[in-house]
Amino acid sequence: MTEAIKAFNQVAHTYDDWYQHPQGRQVFEAELNAVNSLIPETGLGLEIGAGTGIFAEKLSKKDRKIVCLDPSKAMLIKARMRHQVAILGVGDWLPIRRKTLAFTYIVTVIEFLKDPVQVFFQVKESGKENATLTILFINSESRWGELYRDIGSKGDPVFQHARLYTLNEVRKLLETSGFIVTDSVGTLTSGPMEMEVDRTLRKPSVENGVIIVKSKPQKLKSFHKSS
Repeated sequence: MTEAIKAFNQVAHTYDDWYQHPQGRQVFEAELNAVNSLIPETGLGLEIGAGTGIFAEKLSKKDRKIVCLDPSKAMLIKARMRHQVAILGVGDWLPIRRKTLAFTYIVTVIEFLKDPVQVFFQVKESGKENATLTILFINSESRWGELYRDIGSKGDPVFQHARLYTLNEVRKLLETSGFIVTDSVGTLTSGPMEMEVDRTLRKPSVENGVIIVKSKPQKLKSFHKSS
């Protein structure tokens, strides 16, 4: 078990407390709306690193089913209490049949992946043709990124294990994995010290605390010999 997984097991009982905080509720609403705007309305989806299932619970609907995947048993107990379908597992070895998913998404999980490219390869194998991969990540260049780097450097049990990314870095990781970004938005334009959270979806910039990208597998070009 990695140190990051141990950390999430340790904080599972208080993990959702942040979303009950006045600022945390607004952050959750902003992130939820952003993810919802970039995943399909229908189909079978997978949330990698679903944690307590708080996002999957809100994003699931009659024609959109979501499976929660997480390596933390303590987190998945919470997800099952939310009546979510939950599987114990890791993203770099997905326990999912090939070509079955309509979409996959991750929310502030890339920061804790040892090998994001390997995870994205697995996602591509488990997805149907044109299945999308949507990633919400903390913007390294933003004030929120500065905050999380700072608390991580001071020994925060979770964020001491985090590696933050810029939009260009995430785009390059996806391209290396055979994906191409088709859409992106940013939110949390207000700073982390402001109690009133700007939940507007905007064009990605250094001002956005989080950025959300939607991607799909790149089509392989066919080459024909000329006669």
